[in-house]
Amino acid sequence: MNTLPIVFGFVLATGAFPAADPGARIANSDEPLPGTRALTISGDLASDMVTGIDRFLLRKIEDSAAERARFWKKELSNPEKFEASIKSNRDRLAKILGVRDARVPFDAPELEGTVDQPALVGQGKGYQVFAIRWPVIGDVTGDGLLLVPTGRKPIADVVAIHDADVTPEALVGLREGVEDGSQFARRLAEAGCRVIVPALIDRQLAPRNGRSTLTNREFLYRPAFVLGRHLIGYEIQKVLAAVDWFTKASGPQDPRIGVVGHGEGGLIALYAGAIDPRIDAVGVSGYFGDRSRIWEEPIDRNVFG
Repeated sequence: MNTLPIVFGFVLATGAFPAADPGARIANSDEPLPGTRALTISGDLASDMVTGIDRFLLRKIEDSAAERARFWKKELSNPEKFEASIKSNRDRLAKILGVRDARVPFDAPELEGTVDQPALVGQGKGYQVFAIRWPVIGDVTGDGLLLVPTGRKPIADVVAIHDADVTPEALVGLREGVEDGSQFARRLAEAGCRVIVPALIDRQLAPRNGRSTLTNREFLYRPAFVLGRHLIGYEIQKVLAAVDWFTKASGPQDPRIGVVGHGEGGLIALYAGAIDPRIDAVGVSGYFGDRSRIWEEPIDRNVFG
C-alpha cells in the first residue's frame, strides 16, 4: 500500500511540517543561493517565455531546411538502387504520418446496395458508377464510389480525392457542389480510367461531450494522435488499400496507378505518392506549396516529428 498520500494529507491537515534545515534560512534571506543570482526581470514573465519559445521554434524550422540533406543518401545509378536508398526515408515519413498498421487483405471492394437503393448509383458517357466499401485496417473501412469504363478495359487505375467537404457524388456529377470542369473523377472515367473516389472525414463543427466545439477532423485527430496514429494516416491507408486492389487485380501485368487530389485530397495524394512507390503518377491541386508556416494550418494536420 502506498502510504505517501496519507502522510502528505496528515501533514497538510495538522501543519506538522518537519523543522526547517539550515539551507532554508539561506533561501529566505536577502542573499541569493550559491551559484545563482536574483531574478530582476520586470513585466509579464509568462508572455516573455512564450515569445522566447516562439523564437526558438521558428529558428528550429529554419535550421531544419539546411539540415535536411544529411538524411538523404540517394543512389542514382539505377532505379532499383534509388528505391532501396530512399526506403528508410519513406518508412520514416509513414511513421510521421501515423501509417503504422498492416492493412487488411481483400479480394475486391464490396458493392453497397439494398433492394431500395441498388449499388449502381449512376452512369455517364462510357462508364458506370457504383457505391462501394472496402476494408482498410482493423475495423476501419473505406467508403466511396467506383467508376468503371463500359465496353473496354481500363487504361489506368486512379484514386481521385477532393477536398474534405466535397462528397464523392459531387465530384462525379451526381450532385451539385463541383463545377463541371472540376469534376476530375468523372473526366478521368470518361477518358477510360477505372476510378475510386473515397469519402474523407469532413470539417463539420459540432459540440463534443457537452464541452468543446470541434470539427469532425479535429475530434478524430486528437485521440488518434495520443496512440501514435493520425487521421491523415487513416485516410492514406484508405488510398493505399485501393492501390492494393488495383495491384492485385492487374495480375501479372504491371499496373498503371495514379492518385490525384484537391485541397485536403491533395494533401492525401501527395503523402500517399511519397510513401508508396507503386503509385506511378500523383496530381496535387490546392495543397502543393511551402508548408513552413505550420502554425497557420488546422491542428489536425499536426503530424509527428
